[in-house]
Amino acid sequence: MTPDELARAEPDAPRALADVARRLMIYAHRGARAHAPENTLLAFRLAMALGSDGIECDVQRSADGGLVVIHDATLDRTTTGKGRVSARPLSGLGVLDAGRGQRIPTLEEVLAFARESACWLNLELKAETPEEARATGEAMAPALAALAEAWRVRVLVSSFDLAALLMLKRAQPWLRVATLHGVREWRRRDILAPALEMGAEAIHPGVSLVTSGLVRRAHDHGLRVNVWTANRTSTILGLMELGVDGLFTDNPERVVILRTLAASGSQLL
Repeated sequence: MTPDELARAEPDAPRALADVARRLMIYAHRGARAHAPENTLLAFRLAMALGSDGIECDVQRSADGGLVVIHDATLDRTTTGKGRVSARPLSGLGVLDAGRGQRIPTLEEVLAFARESACWLNLELKAETPEEARATGEAMAPALAALAEAWRVRVLVSSFDLAALLMLKRAQPWLRVATLHGVREWRRRDILAPALEMGAEAIHPGVSLVTSGLVRRAHDHGLRVNVWTANRTSTILGLMELGVDGLFTDNPERVVILRTLAASGSQLL
């Protein structure tokens, strides 16, 4: 190959990385949880102050069918309460301290925050059993249906429970959904198939599932690739080099810095 042919055959790496950086979406994973109590309004406010495009949070049901934002099935790790989230009524969950005087927010409060902040929002439907997932999905449906049409484009719903996600998508075809994939369950399975079957807009694989081939195939099928959870500088850069579309991170400021440098064409490391 001549030098000119070689230049045409091999894309300019800094330019390619700059293109990826310019379209990269940053989701603060449970808010800026490296700096504030996870899944609290404080963590969400801080995430936006640090430059996140959006927030990711987890939705579960209370004993009386209310919708709250908390990750674990039990209260012990992140609040002053004990026992299962689903065993307490909404009023009983609202009085617990979730860290630094913060409360467990309701889904309604998080939706209001997202509207006021004009941020992107990824709601993860959380459940330990298929039955719980279906019930939580059914409880979420009215809140999603009530979203103003102009704002629906900013809300993305994801879940590891693909049956519950499909149920929501069939009931509300306009809904933006993404399939979640953990390493243990999906290492040797076709990640794209369920996403394509339900008309998802994205796949959300764990970091170690992501390869250049997966990203390329997803893009060939019109799917975005948003990856969890990227915190180390080397991980963030590696995923950007693979051409992913979005990152979930506990440290949004790290991704903001690297995205800004890459988008400018600067040398990163």
